[in-house]
Amino acid sequence: MPTPPRARAALLLLVLLALLSGCGGKAQEDVGVVAKVNGRPIHLEMLEFQYDLLHFDAFSGSLPTVGALREAYGKILGGLIALELVSQELEKRGQDVSDTELAEAEAKVRADYPDDAFEKMLAEEFIDLPMWRKHLRYACGAEKFQRLVLRPQIHLDYREIEAYYREHVVDFRLPERLRLVVVYGPGRDAVEKALAHYSQQKNVKAVAEAFPGIQAREVTVPKALLNTAWAEALQSIQPGKTAVVAAGRGEFEGLLLLERLPAQTLDIAQAYPQVEAALVEERLQQAFDAWLGKAVDASVILVSQRLLHKEDDEDLPPEAPPAELGGQPGGQPGGQPGGQEGVASGNETG
Repeated sequence: MPTPPRARAALLLLVLLALLSGCGGKAQEDVGVVAKVNGRPIHLEMLEFQYDLLHFDAFSGSLPTVGALREAYGKILGGLIALELVSQELEKRGQDVSDTELAEAEAKVRADYPDDAFEKMLAEEFIDLPMWRKHLRYACGAEKFQRLVLRPQIHLDYREIEAYYREHVVDFRLPERLRLVVVYGPGRDAVEKALAHYSQQKNVKAVAEAFPGIQAREVTVPKALLNTAWAEALQSIQPGKTAVVAAGRGEFEGLLLLERLPAQTLDIAQAYPQVEAALVEERLQQAFDAWLGKAVDASVILVSQRLLHKEDDEDLPPEAPPAELGGQPGGQPGGQPGGQEGVASGNETG
């Protein structure tokens, strides 16, 4: 039977766990710690969790080398260090993420999943709920930091808006488009009746309520992106008229043409929201990079030396661990973490 992706990942994680562990005389509280940011630990467990989120579907039949795994872990750890610095900055300002804010954020995520689908998703994806909540707290902190700390620093001048618009005017050219109501469901007769119902009610929600099993939505589609069946059906009809095309397996799509929109270039007033969003995003990144550089310089950041230094033979194909360890995702070896090295600080003591 093929080895599941998570189990194959576990084999490589065990190899790296061995590299991250040693027999030094570290304190018990340092076991499993891969970095410290101003004395606060980042644990291997969180590193593994983030790696799983990013790479769960990325495993093929062959396993990555230990070197590739080290590189991936290093990139993820860099992000975690930045998030920990953000968290500490919010705490200094008295704006850290509260338990109430965390609960509200979790509720919003759960609202997208009906009934017990959220718990099923966690189980199917092997996601640990406490670790997911730690990840969510970091995400909430990043959003809060951007909103309360970085965004107030950004002020746009109208001349910047005009300059950006002129330089990127091609981005504000809209192609010829068609605005449609699309009705989808089993049986041509049911779809035609649903289209007629929309023509009377002018409400896609009313269609779904009146015809169980029928889906209805309004869309705007560039003419060049219409599939062949839609393009042929809509070619000669006028706004307000309908067409029905077969979608396969007994399903049909009903199309009601609302209007044909000509190609146009948005003027600066119409494009302003997009221009502002693009400039703000650019300025936010610049502001964050500047803040992060100063925060790193003012911090004591220690990282496990095993993540910093490459072993001579680590890019050789990894050997599978003993059979009794192979099925233990995230298992911890008996040793204690190896040494840590300072990678950024003006006043390291470690």
